[in-house]
Amino acid sequence: MPAELVLCEPPSALYRVERISPVLSFSRINAVDAALDTAGNRFDVPGAGVLYGATSATGAFAETLAVFRPSSSLAAKLAAAGGADALTSHVPASWRTARRLRRFTTINSLPFVDIEHPATHTYLTERAHALLEPRNVDALDVALVRGPSRLLTRGLSSWLYAQTDAHGAPQYGGVRYVSRLGDFECWAAFDGTAVSLDKEQSIELEHPELIEVAGLFDLRMD
Repeated sequence: MPAELVLCEPPSALYRVERISPVLSFSRINAVDAALDTAGNRFDVPGAGVLYGATSATGAFAETLAVFRPSSSLAAKLAAAGGADALTSHVPASWRTARRLRRFTTINSLPFVDIEHPATHTYLTERAHALLEPRNVDALDVALVRGPSRLLTRGLSSWLYAQTDAHGAPQYGGVRYVSRLGDFECWAAFDGTAVSLDKEQSIELEHPELIEVAGLFDLRMD
């Protein structure tokens, strides 16, 4: 029996941390960054928009605070200077005040593709071979989907975005994936997917999910 894409529906509530304006902003990547393996976001689609969200507020904070994590190069420098205990990174108060935690929902969306599922990997290996073969990918798997090559993951997302039915209508609303930062379920909604803002919160120091992620990443929130 031939492999098929594993499809799923996003949960009723999704979370994202973003700047105050614009609200629920779809990510877009320019042509220069689209050609770079480490630029942009994992499932951006060149020429189109993608809105990222997480199933939990914890996941949303993890995805946006990851840039502040202490690096191994900094740790090595501090250790050489005898100051390894000072590795904790500071997140300035301006980061919080310039952003909001938003809860939103998708409205009657097309099904999302579960990019984590082995059956999806088999299907894409067989059908998207023109994308995978030049990148020396013999068989798609979780390690590659969560790997560092954004050319690969953006290529997969773009391939799915371009799939249409017999009438030329898009078939998929986006991609379900798991964060590279931990066991956080995330969603990348393709443009054309209607979304609605449910709730907005300022980001306060006592927010429990913020405290949790700061502890995971050894961050000090100012």
